[in-house]
Amino acid sequence: MSQVLVFFVQYEALLYFLLGVGGIIYLYRFWMAWQDLRLSVYGLEREASRSRVNQSAVVLFFLLLSAILVFVMVTFVATTLPAQSMLATPTLDLSIQTPEQLLTMTAPAGNEVISLATATALPTVVINPANCLPNQLFISAPQNGEALEGAVEIRGTVQVDDFGFYKLEWARLDAELWTTIQAGRSEVTEDVLVESWDTSRIPPGNYALQLVAVDIDGNELPPCRISIQIEATSGE
Repeated sequence: MSQVLVFFVQYEALLYFLLGVGGIIYLYRFWMAWQDLRLSVYGLEREASRSRVNQSAVVLFFLLLSAILVFVMVTFVATTLPAQSMLATPTLDLSIQTPEQLLTMTAPAGNEVISLATATALPTVVINPANCLPNQLFISAPQNGEALEGAVEIRGTVQVDDFGFYKLEWARLDAELWTTIQAGRSEVTEDVLVESWDTSRIPPGNYALQLVAVDIDGNELPPCRISIQIEATSGE
């Protein structure tokens, strides 16, 4: 179901365009058939015109229902699902191995060589302040390097061309494995992105917070990232 909703969200504008073009074409056909019906004199001619009127009316009705379906799916149904269900699920490619990642040994009872794959460390998070643009993609609160505890409000700006949706994510600085906090489908100008992020559920340490904008084609723009420090909640 979520894949269907992602399709509707990503191609909403294209679907409306195609339905609009179809509506114009069949509205014109309906009008012409209606004029022919009014001017028809003979029975067979009137029957043929009436058939064209009915066919055009059925197609117009179907196109209207389709437009209503797209509107309901995007505006109401999609917003009721968790933000994670609207995002692509990251996968790890386990098929790529280097010689350094393999250990070989000879079995005692024969010449069979056994290969043991070793774990590969995740890359560290790279923070590039140049990707944070105040009027386009920017996290204004919390600030870079700020220490956080408990419930935190996240504010910022998302104003990019061909906007599709945005998402806020966090990861440890020493392991680039992102976890989604929240996603949104409306552009924001220096306002609340997340009303309350509960950092008490995250172990204390050094983390990165990133704001990612995704365009209508599903392409992620360079993320705005800041470093933060999560502290233990007072009293714990």
